[in-house]
Amino acid sequence: MISYIRKTDEKQRWLFFSTLLNAALAASKLGWGWMMGSTLVVADGIHSISDVFGALLIFLALFFAAHKSERFPYGLHKLEDMAAVLGGLGILYAGYEIIHSVFFDAGIKTPEEIWTTVGFILVIVFIQYLFYFFELKAAKRLGSPGVKADAVNWLGDIGAGLIVVIGLIAHHYHVPYAQEVSVIIIVLMILKGAYDVLKEGLLSLLDATDIEMNDTIRKIVMAEPDITNIKRLNVRKSGSVYFADIELNVAEVTAAKAHSSIDEVVNSLHREIDSLEAVTIHYEPEHPPYETVVTLLEEDKKKLTSKFGRTVWLKVTHVTEEKEQLSEEVVKNPALDAPQGKAFKLVAYLLSIHTDKLIMGSVDLDENIQTLFEALNIEVIHL
Repeated sequence: MISYIRKTDEKQRWLFFSTLLNAALAASKLGWGWMMGSTLVVADGIHSISDVFGALLIFLALFFAAHKSERFPYGLHKLEDMAAVLGGLGILYAGYEIIHSVFFDAGIKTPEEIWTTVGFILVIVFIQYLFYFFELKAAKRLGSPGVKADAVNWLGDIGAGLIVVIGLIAHHYHVPYAQEVSVIIIVLMILKGAYDVLKEGLLSLLDATDIEMNDTIRKIVMAEPDITNIKRLNVRKSGSVYFADIELNVAEVTAAKAHSSIDEVVNSLHREIDSLEAVTIHYEPEHPPYETVVTLLEEDKKKLTSKFGRTVWLKVTHVTEEKEQLSEEVVKNPALDAPQGKAFKLVAYLLSIHTDKLIMGSVDLDENIQTLFEALNIEVIHL
């Protein structure tokens, strides 16, 4: 496991060693609390385990993400969500046991060596603060929201440790119910941690929409000038990563420019969102809200032409979906005076005005032009 993490970037190493340190400190609290008979220290240890569990899930995702196969093309990220739900239930049970033990069973246990226990907890708090300080500096240097969030999480453990210290000292000076109040505060922190883990795990397993992530992706996509509309946006969370499936419209540009715009969108998404595992984009050119019908005419502007490239006039009609005519104009064939390639120049013009339907006389179209019209879904009608 360690050798795998060392091959990854510095962000993941900080998270990995944060998890190791938190686990070691949690085990130390639980061991000390059991040996000294301190319910308050044991409760703090269980609270630390809830934090360890959340960080550990990230590494389960990192480890299993590499194990993709034909049966599991998206990896095994959902194992993280399954573990989160089971772990969250376990943390809830631990919180219940503390409450039951303190208020309905044996009552709260106080360590005989209060000052030794206070010193032990203060040493742990000092270690936690040192790691928090250096991890926060690393997060700012790396520009990593994930590392920064992990650093801030240490403040919760530091706060819980100080609550233990205050509770033990207050009990030593005979403040009524000092330890009981401290236990309740820490149990509430445990329950909050369990709720967050369960909520994230269940929502991910149910493929619930992450509204905030949807809005973030939408803003990044629409920041690209050539993107005119997002027709569909589905974001699926799996473990700690996201998969996005997007259908959008691109302004009428060349195929090469359209591909370039889409590549820029994909690069921006991965650059701005570290947790975005993969994005699939389906795109199509922006189409006007009407149908364009072009009729090819001879010089008299009435008879249908029998010569595609050398047609003289084009009658361009715009029609709504309800077959209501919006406009009609007759324009001269812009390719008529071209020294060569009249047919293909005319095709280029027809594409530029978004032609949907082409009406002409009996013409034997070039096979390449016919294939192009079929590929672009332009209906050709011979009368």
